Amino acid sequence: MMPGGSRVRVAFRILAGAGVAGVIAAVVVMWVSWKGDVDPAGATIGLASLIVAAVSLWQSRTGPRPSPPAVDPAVDPAVDPAEQGERRGQSQVSDSAGSPRVPSPAASAPAHPPAVPAATDRRTLPDAATLTVPAGLPGLPRPPAAVFLGRRQVLTRLRKTLTTTPKTPARPPAARLAGSAGVEPVVITQAAVYGLGGIGKSELALQYAARHRRAYRLVWWIDADTPAQIQTSLAGLTRAICAGADSVAASAATAEEAADWALAWLAAHPGWLLVFDNVEDAGDLHPYLGRLTGGHVLITTRRDTGWTDMGCTPISLEVLDPEPARQLLTRMITQAHPTRPPGRGAPAHKSGPAEPADLAGLAEDLGYLPLALTQAAAFIARTPGMNVTTYRTLLRDNPGKAHAAAPPGGDGERVLAQVWTITRTRIAAQNPLAPHLLALLARYAPDQLPITVLHHLPDALPDVDELQIGQALGLLASYSMITISPDNTGRGPGCDTVSVHRLVQAVTVNDLPEHERQTVHARAADLLTAELPADPNVIDNWPVYRRLLAHARAALPPRSPAMSQVIDYLDASGDYATAKTLQHQRYQAQLNHHGPEHPETLTDRANLAYYTGRVGDVAGARDQFAALLPLRERVSGAEHPETLAARANLAYWSGEAGDPAGARDQFAALLPLRERVSGAEHPHTLTDRANLAYWSGQAGDAAGARDQCAALLPITERVLGAEHPDTLTARANLAYWSGEAGDAAGARDQFAALLPLRERVSGAEHPETLTARASLASWSGEAGDAAGARDQFAALLPLRERVSGAEHPDTLTARADLAYWARRCRETGADGRSRDDA
Repeated sequence: MMPGGSRVRVAFRILAGAGVAGVIAAVVVMWVSWKGDVDPAGATIGLASLIVAAVSLWQSRTGPRPSPPAVDPAVDPAVDPAEQGERRGQSQVSDSAGSPRVPSPAASAPAHPPAVPAATDRRTLPDAATLTVPAGLPGLPRPPAAVFLGRRQVLTRLRKTLTTTPKTPARPPAARLAGSAGVEPVVITQAAVYGLGGIGKSELALQYAARHRRAYRLVWWIDADTPAQIQTSLAGLTRAICAGADSVAASAATAEEAADWALAWLAAHPGWLLVFDNVEDAGDLHPYLGRLTGGHVLITTRRDTGWTDMGCTPISLEVLDPEPARQLLTRMITQAHPTRPPGRGAPAHKSGPAEPADLAGLAEDLGYLPLALTQAAAFIARTPGMNVTTYRTLLRDNPGKAHAAAPPGGDGERVLAQVWTITRTRIAAQNPLAPHLLALLARYAPDQLPITVLHHLPDALPDVDELQIGQALGLLASYSMITISPDNTGRGPGCDTVSVHRLVQAVTVNDLPEHERQTVHARAADLLTAELPADPNVIDNWPVYRRLLAHARAALPPRSPAMSQVIDYLDASGDYATAKTLQHQRYQAQLNHHGPEHPETLTDRANLAYYTGRVGDVAGARDQFAALLPLRERVSGAEHPETLAARANLAYWSGEAGDPAGARDQFAALLPLRERVSGAEHPHTLTDRANLAYWSGQAGDAAGARDQCAALLPITERVLGAEHPDTLTARANLAYWSGEAGDAAGARDQFAALLPLRERVSGAEHPETLTARASLASWSGEAGDAAGARDQFAALLPLRERVSGAEHPDTLTARADLAYWARRCRETGADGRSRDDA
């Protein structure tokens, strides 16, 4: 039998560590002692045991869990980490005799003696500082795409960005870690690749990670849409690393504990790459990046804000260039059926070389956007009966359906329509005005809309102001749904422009309900109309019209007064080809709306005939006016001003088509009628007089034409003004017929004086200005300066080709004049040196 003191010590040691069991045992001992079955010392033991057990139980439930040290002093750096783990495990296990093993003298004692673990207690995660990465750890979500083109430069830039890092004084060679490339970084290097959804950010990151995997000891992919996903992905890293060491502890740890452990491991092991994919908010990464050192962080995001402040290098990812985009389509479609010969079992475009022009056209239709290209290629390759031509037709006729169509077996969540719908939903939650602005922007041309157009929105929505518009645009830009370009023309900060990818526009419009689509279109037209200057004939207003032209073509209804203004601008500035295109659309709209004999339809038909002649089809213009005139006479009357205008145009284009005498006779018959109807000095009457003079000269009476022009010029100057375009035309006619009447030097001098006026009033490249330059060159040659005429035509011809087109009659005339004066120089031995050589 033990002595009393020994019994007390043994009971104390056993019960003190027994927790709940100790309390129960102590109560039993005291009860037995109370009944008198044990000597009084037993009661004392039981009471003391009860107190100690209660204290121990309280400490085990409320005391802090001891944390493992950052670096275990018992770890021998010369021993393999797996063996170190075995030694640590052995120090916690009793030997076969049941006696506790004596801990290593170097081991640190915990702050509190640990309680004997209950069945519900979790295992502690291994020491992060000493655990190594398991061999073959998969860190990427999928293999990179086999077809990946057009991104070599951005991959090179990304590599350079991530490997250019601050350096500290080098450690001794033995202390350097494998994978650190001889450099011990004190901070992480970060790059944020941002861009529009579908631009290929995730694929670029995947390609980079796969290509440089051997340069890192660990590569890990983190889905980073939300903070919860980031934490979950980091917890997954912990479980992956701990799988070979203590998977039970890793599985039992909470997501927060596991994520913290992963950060501790990364901080202790340099030479890793983390990819945070699709980060929604830069602030979501703040709790993590500040705790990391010694690695590379690659971020993909649609947001373009907040990265520089975090010490991260932002890299904008743009659409592919045309040729890589075409090659991407070609390879993806062709490789879908690599073994089939053309025409057997699959259309030739799927098994053999597709038509380069069709593929290039499809790439352009898709705006060279990688997701759209891969989606289209997969759909064409996997869908029976589908080919490039059919897909382009679908894209043109029903773009919303095309962008929402997943290929058979494809991921419906990764089509354009779904990707951008998610983005727009997130934007709408932050700023309800932003989706409305995006819908408005979808109704304009994709590129370079002046922001000032949107500043007219408060006229329609009084509760909206320019500040709110700017904030909403900034949010859209931060998600890369739009691009805001600063003004570089010196017009001021309010002249910045907005661009939207054409596919974003198509998907946005398609998602609008029909009634809202019509409302948005009408509002977009109203905003643009408010931005157009009032007078399209004033040259100072032309730059504004020029900037808005593409947007007017996209947003303005063809029959609108604003579209008529735009066509007038094109006429005044000399862009007759575009004027004809828009006029044809306007005429068709009037025809569909009013019918063939409505006065407005007839007016727009006459304008279309006029622009037909202006672009060089003079016979076509003549024939159209010949067909129009009887209809106009029947509808409006023989002496209606519009009828007289039709007669004047028929006469003019008859002369241009080769019948100058017929033109002269028609104007001679028209002029008295015009004077009676409109007045002797009405601008239209003066125009008819000028035409009568011109065609008289063309019919052979140069002196008569000169005299008529000389009499008309003072009246035109008084009625219209000295610098009115029609006055300048009258001066040009007088100069021309003076030369034709024998005064070549006088004609040269008059054109030399006229040209600066014409350039100032109409612009340096207006067709009438180019005609004045051609006349000056011709009369310079006729006055004896053949070399000067040749050099002037040589300088004029490229301008004429660019402005009027290579096959326009005026261009052909300039080319013939250049050849003529060059030949004259050779024949007469005139000085062939250019003025720069002289």
